[in-house]
Amino acid sequence: MENRASLIERLESQAQTIRRDILTMIYKAQSGHPGGSLSATDIVTALYFHVLRVDPGNPKWLERDRFIMSKGHACPSWYACLAERGFFPKEELLTLREINGRLQGHPDMKKTPGIDFTTGSLGQGLSGGVGMALGLKRKKPSTHVYVLLSDGELNEGQVWEAAMAAAKFKLDNLTAIIDYNDLQLDGYCHEVMPFEPLREKWLAFNWQVFEMDGHDMGNILDTIEKAKRIKDKPSVIIAHTVKGKGVSFMEDKCDWHGKSPNDEQFVQAMKELGADNPQTLQKELRKPSRPSKSSFLSDISRESLSATNKKVADQNLIPTRDAFGEALVELGAEMPNLVVLEADISKSTRTNRFAKRFPARFYQFGIAEANMMVAAAGMSTTGKIPFYSTYAVFGSMRACEQLRTFVAYPHLNVKVAVSHGGITPANDGVTHQATEDLGMMRTIPGLVVIMPGDYYATKALVRAAAKYKGPVYLRFTRDAIPIIYGSEDSFEIGKGKLLREGNDISIIAIGDMLCQALKAAELLGEEGISAEVIDMHTLKPIDQDIILTTAQKTGYVLTVEDHQIECGLGGAVAEVLIENLPTPMRRIGLRNTFAESGRYDLLLEKYGMSANHIFITAKQLLDASDS
Repeated sequence: MENRASLIERLESQAQTIRRDILTMIYKAQSGHPGGSLSATDIVTALYFHVLRVDPGNPKWLERDRFIMSKGHACPSWYACLAERGFFPKEELLTLREINGRLQGHPDMKKTPGIDFTTGSLGQGLSGGVGMALGLKRKKPSTHVYVLLSDGELNEGQVWEAAMAAAKFKLDNLTAIIDYNDLQLDGYCHEVMPFEPLREKWLAFNWQVFEMDGHDMGNILDTIEKAKRIKDKPSVIIAHTVKGKGVSFMEDKCDWHGKSPNDEQFVQAMKELGADNPQTLQKELRKPSRPSKSSFLSDISRESLSATNKKVADQNLIPTRDAFGEALVELGAEMPNLVVLEADISKSTRTNRFAKRFPARFYQFGIAEANMMVAAAGMSTTGKIPFYSTYAVFGSMRACEQLRTFVAYPHLNVKVAVSHGGITPANDGVTHQATEDLGMMRTIPGLVVIMPGDYYATKALVRAAAKYKGPVYLRFTRDAIPIIYGSEDSFEIGKGKLLREGNDISIIAIGDMLCQALKAAELLGEEGISAEVIDMHTLKPIDQDIILTTAQKTGYVLTVEDHQIECGLGGAVAEVLIENLPTPMRRIGLRNTFAESGRYDLLLEKYGMSANHIFITAKQLLDASDS
């Protein structure tokens, strides 16, 4: 039997291996979350290499203990442990966040052996743990459920709902572990949204509370064992950790929440973690160059846009979230009643620019989207113009009822401005890809729904939304897309823009799909097919006049959207046509499927949304009608 000293030595050595795996994966992917993965490494290592009863040869073994990583962005630490335990080949770690891979940007129980619960949307995992513990308590009384939470996700009210339920049901087969490194994306937890006194809170919720050093392997083992022996109530372990633990320049640095190291940083980090020949490894892992700009908007000719007095300003790729951040600062200087409410991701949504310029008008709510939505509604009743900012998947779905009932129904002057729309948060995977939101939002009475097609359109439409009296849903991209318009172009809510004239088929596009539509029109033109391209930046109220005019002119309509084809742009255009001018049409978008992690351009290709697919579908529509 292994003695304690050798056990601790083995686990500490294993944890260093896991840390090297984490850095290797994230460097190879050039995407991921090293800080939180490294802070959790010692805890996850202790669980998988000593505590948990699991069988790598039979991942669905009924008697196994269960583990949920509620802080799903830290999944590289989980994947590394699973691979090192033999759940899948270690070589597969190098496929992190790749298209067609099993190691998604956030844990996916459908794809990865050993993953028992899908996570990534913070604040949900403990509820899943409560359900598992309830289901197993009588059926498999010896099975224990462990849930690893981040400290930042304690901002979410659902965590505390789950805490109440676990206490009520006396779930002594449930242990929650909080990775308390005191950092979340926008800064220190005690500044973003203070939650101390944390120990007293959990005690008040009738949990048994332990605290431990999350990097002291002996302390970790002892504390987990004590928690497992508690009867008639759930246990929570507050693990005091350091974000980025093990890499000197990453430790306690918020900037390392979600970025990959460059070549030099990777080599230095691997040296600190005891890797052999890190320079050689770095050269072996060096990624091929990123796709060229032409893969998105392959040389759209300026002449092709000149007929409508439009031109490509340049071929730079810029995420529309960047334009949103700039527009907010400009509007803030003009509109003293404009305020911004943020959910801990201002660096990502670009509202940090407004926060820096107008700190007294910037309100950090932490990871609490539902609360923030109703707070925005309340602020609007005092004469403020709140811009509510988060990711599209959270602003539209987690806070949907709040938006419907407390913003749209009383027609309050709230602007819901969301980044990461569609599949553009490509590498993050399904949990962060909002592909249903436009359809949901357009069914809410009185809500204006907008997705701009480029940098200049975004700046103009954010300005128009700020001036509009009433609720607006604005959707932006995470990934960079080409500039199509110029600073002189004007936009009006509810009025589509004719971007390219044509006679044979009409392509109506929204958001990031506009550049794909323009490229497809050029490909069609090379075969003698004249395609008209319309930017339907406002999904609601939709511009019926331009739809009917173009359909009457060409006789064929093709819609293109980064969204499910149900209820989005395709559905809206079809409704206009079927009631007024039945016209042969096709819809391009996601077809009753979720996407996955992967490079943005590759996802467009795989899911039939690229310029090439638009070109092929347009020809099929015309050929079918001719036959």
